[in-house]
Amino acid sequence: MEKIQWQNNLSVGVPLIDAQHKQWIAHYNDIVESIASRQNKTQIAKTLGFLIDYTGIHFATEEKHMAGSRYPAFQEHKSKHDGLRATLGNLVKEFEEEGATGQLSEAIDTFLGHWLIRHIQEVDTKFGEYVKEKGIVLA
Repeated sequence: MEKIQWQNNLSVGVPLIDAQHKQWIAHYNDIVESIASRQNKTQIAKTLGFLIDYTGIHFATEEKHMAGSRYPAFQEHKSKHDGLRATLGNLVKEFEEEGATGQLSEAIDTFLGHWLIRHIQEVDTKFGEYVKEKGIVLA
């Protein structure tokens, strides 16, 4: 598993969203580190919990602003969030049943890491463009 480094190509041009993405990446990197350093199950569970909690906070923020700004692709975007929420639930269940296996590590790396980068660059960027085009400031 590799950590994700923030790069300018991950910016959606909306300071609130970019700040939350940076925080999400930090939580993702924490879980990568927890598994790579073979921390105990309690510590890995705690770190995974932080990631899941922060994902909920971030998605709620995006969805609130999408609905409030009448973003036309809101439902499509929300369905992508819902898909990740379900996957995170499955990862937690797998962790609780099997522990920090190589398969879990690979799933986190492949799915979460790649999902996040792709989601920011392909989906969140469109919302950022919409916000800028409409002159909306998110606070």
